[in-house]
Amino acid sequence: MSTEVVFNNQKIPVSFVSCDQKAIPQLIRALKEKGMYTSLAEGRETIERIELIGNSAVLHHKTNDRCIELPLY
Repeated sequence: MSTEVVFNNQKIPVSFVSCDQKAIPQLIRALKEKGMYTSLAEGRETIERIELIGNSAVLHHKTNDRCIELPLY
């Protein structure tokens, strides 16, 4: 299952593995707490897609070939 989340007027696809759309509020909270939301808004980070896997989010970056695992809880 997948959906899209809008950050800084950019649509980012979000896919779900072992969880559902109820994890979206935790994703938003985790991004804000870890400063990722500010980085995205300022253009320092560009995320290609997000995978929600259980209790974690994996952020895949466009600008380089790296991924960040972000705990949701």
